[in-house]
Amino acid sequence: MNEIDGYKVSYEKKEKILYSRMDESMISSLKAISRKTGISVSEIIREGVRRLLKDIDSTGSLNLKIY
Repeated sequence: MNEIDGYKVSYEKKEKILYSRMDESMISSLKAISRKTGISVSEIIREGVRRLLKDIDSTGSLNLKIY
């Protein structure tokens, strides 16, 4: 049997789902990134949240710039 190292199993049962509201510009930007990279919109969002949570864990604070 071959093993592949990764951060998650190949199939995850989706026990909990969280919905989020976004404006049209955010949605279209995410879809454009998805088309260019081949990565699903949900995976792009999850990775963004993972990075934000990791930053919070390492610094102990949340720093968002609003333009």
